[in-house]
Amino acid sequence: MKALRLLPALALLAAPSPAAHAAAGPDWDGAMLSGRIAGHDGPFFAPGEEMVFEIRLEGAKGDIDPGAYFVDWERRGDDGVVEKGRAPLPAADAPLVVRTKSDKPGFVCIEANVVTPDGRRVPKNHRWEKRVFFEGGAAVAPETLRAGAEPADYDAFWESQMARLAEVPVRAELSPAPCADSAVRLYAVRIDCAGGRPVTGWMTVPADASATNRYPAEVSYRGASRNDQAAPDSGPHDRIRFESNGHGFDLGKGQEYVTAFFDSIRKQGMEYGFDPESNSSRETSYWLGMALRAVRALQWVATLPEWDGKSLTLAAGSQGGWQAFMAAARVPAATRISTSVTWGCDWTGQAELGRLPATYRPKCWFPDMAYFDAVFAARRVKCPVEISKAGLGDYVSPPSSLAVLYNELRVPKKITWYQGWTHGWQPAGMASWTIDGGYDAAVRSAAAPVAHDDGALAAP
Repeated sequence: MKALRLLPALALLAAPSPAAHAAAGPDWDGAMLSGRIAGHDGPFFAPGEEMVFEIRLEGAKGDIDPGAYFVDWERRGDDGVVEKGRAPLPAADAPLVVRTKSDKPGFVCIEANVVTPDGRRVPKNHRWEKRVFFEGGAAVAPETLRAGAEPADYDAFWESQMARLAEVPVRAELSPAPCADSAVRLYAVRIDCAGGRPVTGWMTVPADASATNRYPAEVSYRGASRNDQAAPDSGPHDRIRFESNGHGFDLGKGQEYVTAFFDSIRKQGMEYGFDPESNSSRETSYWLGMALRAVRALQWVATLPEWDGKSLTLAAGSQGGWQAFMAAARVPAATRISTSVTWGCDWTGQAELGRLPATYRPKCWFPDMAYFDAVFAARRVKCPVEISKAGLGDYVSPPSSLAVLYNELRVPKKITWYQGWTHGWQPAGMASWTIDGGYDAAVRSAAAPVAHDDGALAAP
């Protein structure tokens, strides 16, 4: 790969014309700003301790004129402090250095973007992040972060919803479908559910599974998407796997139908579940129906005669992770959760305590939304939990929300933090740090007891 080369000022005199030179300018598609914390072991600091970030440009190809590009950077944090600056484009041997600190527990975000002199971000071709940037951070005493106020009748409300769900028999319609993988059987699944719509999704079962040859099971929940749920062309050979789309739309009707479906469940100009009118009451919020579908999916898989009755794992990311916690809190058959960039956590803390909010979440806040804050569900989970990916620059699922999620778990747990990761931009080679709160030991031994202190639910 040819690295970006800064042209000396005299070379500009030989340029044929500004337009011609612009056409032969740098290729940004492989470029990124990489960031690291200098002089410190890890991303966690004490109050008032200096944080030093070094930011470098990597992967750009072609030539660049001096003064043609800059880096605009911003520091913001859960402490409410905002700082901004502009610097020349950094080189490998001359990084941009940003120094900051925070006097209170919480996360600090450092964002840097390559821009033109008029402040426009340089575009690049990428599915999620069409810019040349770094977004990462650090934290002060994240282990001390806790959720906002839990509703006093939280359990009473969810017990009433489970009673409502119990009025609907756990019954499913399975439609066999062709699959390229002959080692599994594929089914389109529709499960009866309370809340106005069924659970729908695809299930693969090892071809030799039966009531006498039983397998472990895995339930997966899709993240936020308006796309059709296509039938898988294969499946795991060592377990049953069911993936719910979370919404209950019909399978096999194509993208045009699915697009119309999502248009029907949202208010114009808003994402589904974001409108203030429905979220003003816990009874009418879209998230109630989605939570009930997540619970019912797990309940149903636990009734399968092919399930071994021992291992029922939940695997999901983003909004799927939210569904996993809402389900596992109410279905004790779950034996393990693996989730990444988990969404929907700490809505209460963001509203009440002023932490940096998620950029993708209902903008309204009503007390009833607290019933759908995943951190309160996490307090009630009784199986080991791994948060496999937590991005220090992810503000769809803010790092403070994942720290609160981790802290509120009362079970063996593990979390891995990644520097420079956002929700959709997850570059290789960035530093990572894992904190293991007994998770590895718990999953190594199926016979190991899973600690769960119900009395701790009342802890602040």
